[in-house]
Amino acid sequence: MTNEEVNNLPNNVKQIGSISDGNRIYLEDYACTYLEQYSSSDGGSEKIAILVGRNLTINDDSVLFINGVIQGKYTIQKNGMVELTEKSWQYIDKQLNLYFKDCQVVGWAYAQPGFEDYISEKLCTFQKNNITKGLQVLYITDPTEKISGFYKWNNNEEVFGAIKGYIIYYEKNEGMHEYMLENKIKEDKPKEISEVQTEDAGAKARAAAVKKVPKKGKHYAPIDQSKTINLLGSVSFVMLLVCFIMGAGLVQNDDKLNSLEAQLTALQNEFQSSREVFASYTETTASITTKSETLTEITEATSEAITANTALTEPTKYKVQAGDTLISISKAKYGNTSMVQEIKELNNIEDNKIIAGKTLLLP
Repeated sequence: MTNEEVNNLPNNVKQIGSISDGNRIYLEDYACTYLEQYSSSDGGSEKIAILVGRNLTINDDSVLFINGVIQGKYTIQKNGMVELTEKSWQYIDKQLNLYFKDCQVVGWAYAQPGFEDYISEKLCTFQKNNITKGLQVLYITDPTEKISGFYKWNNNEEVFGAIKGYIIYYEKNEGMHEYMLENKIKEDKPKEISEVQTEDAGAKARAAAVKKVPKKGKHYAPIDQSKTINLLGSVSFVMLLVCFIMGAGLVQNDDKLNSLEAQLTALQNEFQSSREVFASYTETTASITTKSETLTEITEATSEAITANTALTEPTKYKVQAGDTLISISKAKYGNTSMVQEIKELNNIEDNKIIAGKTLLLP
């Protein structure tokens, strides 16, 4: 809309909500369409945009025309929301000079999925911190709930006041059209279908039958009943053939099941035999182990007995004391005089004389 047209409001319009005096907003259709696409892109994440246009006075009324939307690029996350940076404003100024030379920044838009058109304190804080940039109105949208609305900033009270409605107007908007072509919104890919839906034979038959039902108000040639009977007969034959094939398949499956059952029985018998052999082997091993332990015990006892016997048969030494005789030594060591002769033979004594202090070998 040029300066010569300030006294003529657009005729091709669509009203959204109710319009009140003093808060008239005209949003151009290209800008409105692009704003909706941008808000819903990237899975509906939070994002910010700048509204450009002009404030005009028509018939003593202040009217805001919004004919452009610039994406909020190079943004950061701050205070729980997306905010513009200095680089963002440099990008915005460049786009204004390229596509919207006769316009200025008149407001901003914020997409907040899941929050509807709720005005939070963080939005008011952002408005106060950026008031020098010429921001005047705020367009809030919830792309998931399809809810949106305009709000006007009150400088005195530092709050946003709701605007009940606005007007979408249609005109030649070359600047917005060119910006849209240079900054196309990538549409979200549709979710892939994980399961392929298939129709059964009955559904196809019903669909075919519906197509063949004569519509009311039209005349059709009479149906030949003989052809219908032949068709039914053919269908019956085909169904019978299918049943026969299925039955044959079931018989073959039954034979396969019987064969499998026989194989399983044979495997079970072999497993049982293996268990018996293993049990017998285990018992034999245990018996051998027991006998080996018994033999070891006998060997050890025999060895001890031999050692003891050897110890008994080896001669011991005895030092003759004063007053000792062969008879007294035999009685003292063996309990009787039966070993006197052996003591004499072992020590080569010819008579019964022994000398005190001499060492004798005792059998």
